[in-house]
Amino acid sequence: MSSNQQLLVVYKQLIRSLVKSNKRSKIAQITEDNKKQVALLTYRKFNLLRQQASDQASSNSSKHNGHLSELTNEIERLKANDPARSKALHYYENSSSLREMIFQNFPGDAGSVNKRLQHLKDISGFVKNQMEYEELVERYNPGLKMDQEEKVKRTAARVGLQVPDL
Repeated sequence: MSSNQQLLVVYKQLIRSLVKSNKRSKIAQITEDNKKQVALLTYRKFNLLRQQASDQASSNSSKHNGHLSELTNEIERLKANDPARSKALHYYENSSSLREMIFQNFPGDAGSVNKRLQHLKDISGFVKNQMEYEELVERYNPGLKMDQEEKVKRTAARVGLQVPDL
């Protein structure tokens, strides 16, 4: 196998490991963005309802009803959206710049080629191991990434109580 082919294989491994490691954070980010969008659209919807109640003019109510239905549909679409199914999770955004860094000034002698290949393999392995480490820390220390409300619910459940829903 030529050095260019080996470099391409290692590059693909690195991209795969970067995509896998970024997946969880991207899902969390998309979920938070969706929550913010739903809150903003709900706020706009309430303001539109207030405006509609104050106008009481029949000519404007049909206009408001159209906007209300659009906002409601958009809110429902965002709530039903599953970020884990996003196609953006399967791509690495900076792959072109990474490709340029790896393939530019590729050394010609065998020693330098082997060092660069080993270095890239080490980077890929580090990314995989770091992802596994984070999963283990989260698994064995679940309270680290819990929000305050979830901690209170679990503490109450531990002593046989239930937190009332507000």
